[in-house]
Amino acid sequence: MADLNEHQIQDVTAEILEHMMAPKNYGQMENPTCTGMGVDTKTGEFALIYLQLDDKDEINDIKYGCNACQDTVIAGSLFTEMIKGMSLTYAQDAARRLELKLLDAPERQRACSMMVIKAFDASLLHKASIEAGGIEDMCSLELNESCEGMENLEEQNES
Repeated sequence: MADLNEHQIQDVTAEILEHMMAPKNYGQMENPTCTGMGVDTKTGEFALIYLQLDDKDEINDIKYGCNACQDTVIAGSLFTEMIKGMSLTYAQDAARRLELKLLDAPERQRACSMMVIKAFDASLLHKASIEAGGIEDMCSLELNESCEGMENLEEQNES
């Protein structure tokens, strides 16, 4: 991973603080095109993604909500801002790139942030299901890695 200079670190920190203090696109959406949920079954935490798509599969609007930690709130705000107004193809690529970037993150942040990506992926499954005649309210996907106990694991690794 490339080293950041002090100015770049300040820019990143300012952006993270902005999304932490005033999350963008947070809340419920009325009549979304599709909805997905990423779930940590061990902790019961979850993230929801609501997509409003046009007939060309561009994201006209996106909202998210969660019952999770601050890392999930920040990831939801950052990710939804990144893909709002973009095509689903772009958004899928952005999700994969973010997933790769998260490999460098501390385990707890990676697991919590993955809830947002899982919710997005689940929303795409919901879209496909609706197009095939499905009538469910949403689709959900479970996390591969749980946030549970991550803070204890990180403390052990630091000592």
